[in-house]
Amino acid sequence: MWVIAVYDCPMTSPEARHDYTIFRKSLLRENFIQLQNSLYVRHFPTLSATEAVIARLRFTIPNGAQISFFIVTDKQYGMTKEFFGSKATRKKPNAPEQIELF
Repeated sequence: MWVIAVYDCPMTSPEARHDYTIFRKSLLRENFIQLQNSLYVRHFPTLSATEAVIARLRFTIPNGAQISFFIVTDKQYGMTKEFFGSKATRKKPNAPEQIELF
């Protein structure tokens, strides 16, 4: 399973920026990889592991933010089409080759 986290966090005050930073660091602590400014992905071995991480992240969502977690299968994620301009950019992460235990 892949989880794609997409969010919009308005940063209209120093407190809002602080809350956004806490949320972003929570994504990184949960081993999400940043694909674009407000788009992060992570591979999970099972649906229950996916749901557990999403449940933990819910507590860090800033007030006024809109967060969407898209859960897709390996096959669906593999069918994504990406297009890049002439400037070098990051590549889409591949499924992990080693076994994830937890």
